[in-house]
Amino acid sequence: MEEPFLTFRKFNDPVMASEMAAQLKEHRIPVEMEDSGKLFDPSFANNYLERDIRLKLRARDFSAADGIMRSYYLQQVDQVGSDHYLFRFSDSELLEIVRNPDEWGYLDYVLAGKILQEHGISISSKELKRFQQDKMKLLSIPEAAESSWIRMGYVFALLLPPIGMIIGFSMEYMKRTLPDGQRIFAYGEEDRINGRRIFVLALVCLAAWILLWIWK
Repeated sequence: MEEPFLTFRKFNDPVMASEMAAQLKEHRIPVEMEDSGKLFDPSFANNYLERDIRLKLRARDFSAADGIMRSYYLQQVDQVGSDHYLFRFSDSELLEIVRNPDEWGYLDYVLAGKILQEHGISISSKELKRFQQDKMKLLSIPEAAESSWIRMGYVFALLLPPIGMIIGFSMEYMKRTLPDGQRIFAYGEEDRINGRRIFVLALVCLAAWILLWIWK
């Protein structure tokens, strides 16, 4: 079975998305682009905020792609002007960027490290690795489904079984992709059990409705 392509980065600017894709292709990393934004803007405003462009890679290429992009922007960082907004950040704010690279662009990440170094704050490779491990542990914690969403799932299972089945199935099987390409279940075990119950209840109700319709 062919390995699926997973979302590596999201963009609203097609130029930035294309630049990253070009860099990865140059290093022979297979890339897929998915643009779910509007194909035609009648206002001709090119409102990028409404775009949702996803650059997708195979999971096994995530780490290599991350290294490639960091190296690329390390070569570009000296060209950044002194008017860049990160130069107005405090050292603690810059450290937050270094600790949470998945929440920032690659340029912001490498520039934050450069500014900190200029301020006399050196971060060793061992510390960077620890930051990465800590963030991965945090991101690996499953989300907690809202109680109102769970109640709604049971209600739909009884009244509108097809929708209840969708809710239950998504709660039990929906996954998300971590920055290293690992796929984990979005919800914790207790919520997934509720999802399974909602799905089964909806399935039973749907079968009952069909049998009742046939009997009538």
